[in-house]
Amino acid sequence: MPPTADNSIVGLRTQVSLTSQSSRLIHGTMKDISAMSGDTSHHNGFPSNENCSHDRKTSKYDFFYKEPCLYSHKIYSNAAKVFSSLKHESREELENPYYRRRQEQNGPQNSKTAITDLEFDDDNEKRLTFELAFETLKYQRVFEDLLQECSFFTHFPECQEDQALVFVVLWDYQSRKFQQRTPFKDEELNTIVQSVEEAIIEYKTKLNASLARHRIKMMAPSIEFLLPDKVRSKEEIRSKLPVYVWVNQLKTSVETVIGQFKDDHYTLINCEDHLEGKAFYIDHHCTDMIVLPAESREYILEHDLLHSGQIVMQDKSSCIAPQSVKFLIGDDDDVIHVNVGSGVTTAHIASLMNNSTGNILAFGAIDGSAVQHTMEKFGAKNIKVQTESFLDIDTEDNKYKNVKVVLVTADCSKSGIANPIDFVVNEGEDMKILKYLSLGETDDTKLGEMIANHGKLLRQAMKLSKVQAVVYMTRSVNESENENVVSKAVEQTNMIQQRKFPYRVVPPVLPFTGHDIEKGIGICGKFIKFQPSERNSGCFVAVITREPEDVKEANKDILERARAKGLLGGKKKPKKVAEVEPIINDKVEEEADDEKLLDKRVKRAARKLRPTQSYPADFGYTKPSATSIVKAHINSSPKIGHRATKSTAAIGAKSRVPKLRPLTEPVEKKEKPLKISEHVKVVKHPAPFSISVKDM
Repeated sequence: MPPTADNSIVGLRTQVSLTSQSSRLIHGTMKDISAMSGDTSHHNGFPSNENCSHDRKTSKYDFFYKEPCLYSHKIYSNAAKVFSSLKHESREELENPYYRRRQEQNGPQNSKTAITDLEFDDDNEKRLTFELAFETLKYQRVFEDLLQECSFFTHFPECQEDQALVFVVLWDYQSRKFQQRTPFKDEELNTIVQSVEEAIIEYKTKLNASLARHRIKMMAPSIEFLLPDKVRSKEEIRSKLPVYVWVNQLKTSVETVIGQFKDDHYTLINCEDHLEGKAFYIDHHCTDMIVLPAESREYILEHDLLHSGQIVMQDKSSCIAPQSVKFLIGDDDDVIHVNVGSGVTTAHIASLMNNSTGNILAFGAIDGSAVQHTMEKFGAKNIKVQTESFLDIDTEDNKYKNVKVVLVTADCSKSGIANPIDFVVNEGEDMKILKYLSLGETDDTKLGEMIANHGKLLRQAMKLSKVQAVVYMTRSVNESENENVVSKAVEQTNMIQQRKFPYRVVPPVLPFTGHDIEKGIGICGKFIKFQPSERNSGCFVAVITREPEDVKEANKDILERARAKGLLGGKKKPKKVAEVEPIINDKVEEEADDEKLLDKRVKRAARKLRPTQSYPADFGYTKPSATSIVKAHINSSPKIGHRATKSTAAIGAKSRVPKLRPLTEPVEKKEKPLKISEHVKVVKHPAPFSISVKDM
């Protein structure tokens, strides 16, 4: 009869009792040894009752511990479908030309439609499904050798048609040391999955032995060392990545979210180097982003703020471009987002534009209804999903007259992604990237086609007549998809359009610190470029701008940007009639003080004033100050000690310089006005550089 839990406990008690009897015989000797070694944790040469009971509990826990299973039968089935559509070619398929011809005849599988065919109860189930499929893809070669060596499908021919399901269940069972799974509460069981589980449990001894032989042959301390070095290094980075969440300002505020985290006993810190335990900090590049340690992932996934759409879990590499857009738009400007994916990045732009009246035009949605569902979840109402392709739009159409910024999210090779699971779930991207990232590689078969398409999108964006900035973002670390695409597109556009103000690449608009610039953290010339690291995934962001042809429009945009950044106090309110007269009087007094200061500086001038040509008859400032009037009188009148009074300054302030009457008799020969040197001019600086008259 196999030993049960009760039999094991009885045997353990018998062993302890025998040990206690023998302890009486060697009691004195062990006491002396304990005293000589200075060990105070033992009593009478043996462990104390407390330590003994702890050892007993530990051994009992290790013996009866059961690895928890995170996957249900529904997750098994969905993960098998994903794995079946993404699995690598087997060795037999690579060597046999018949399989190659069949694959060419069937054509490439559309993995984008495979995602929409799957049904998930929530994002957590979706994340677990893709995680299980991705882990199985990484160990596909290893499992092929194990199943072939053990002749698994020879003994269980009924599982031949469900090979994808066998691979998926095998990965989960070997990770849990082939312990049988306990069904979840109210779980709907699948008979096919049950038959596969029973086959693997029945064959677990041979599978374990085959796995051990492979590890010995490859000198691998664990199964993880059977993977390529690229895959293993990225897996280490993925396990250490912090948790990034941005605050949806359409529903809440950063201060409110910080307060809730503090209520959960989390501490706000300033230094990112000490991010561990229950600590978090505000990212200095993205002011609406909160960063938590990697061990807080489960805490965030189960938080009510995440389920209600008040916070969104997304990697920092996806949030740098929306932050750059925020600093380039005005209060009523429209934004175009190309390749919106699932709409999460588009919703982030809407969150940053929460105080703006502008709209966001979304192009390239994979599923329009899914994007609308995302916008409803996050409360974004200023987003208009466009059904046509961005390359087919009429750039001269009147509906794009308010578009000032275009964000191009390029469909690139994704070579900088460190956490592909969260990327596919959050961004709604093509899950085909899991196939190549599971081998530590990227899909280079269509790299040339993607680069050409990126250039077309950039040139199309720069054709819009009112656009002042284009933000280009990729998740790639290849220069061919990043710097080369931007430089060629800008050069070709400027050559064709021949505008007075051409497009040019400008430095990042995000607040990078001096330490970042000195160490090159995120900065690569005029571009933002992050390499995959333990902090975040890799990304590339370029900002391309130009000044508008219309000067009035440019001045308006500058004022709006300054007002948006808080440099101005908002729109000026119309002043009451009663308030106008005191303001004019104060202005006249201030100008009179300036005249006194100018007169004092003119007397102290060391060199003589040189005459220059007279001003044209129609020349004049829009708002002439009293200083210009006094300069004209000083240069044209004899020095008789006459000075301008407040009334003279007030009259002169309301009139143009050419229309002033000279204070003395006109001379037959018109004298030319003299030019005052730069060092005697009165310069009005804004605070804090203003100079008071008392300091002179």
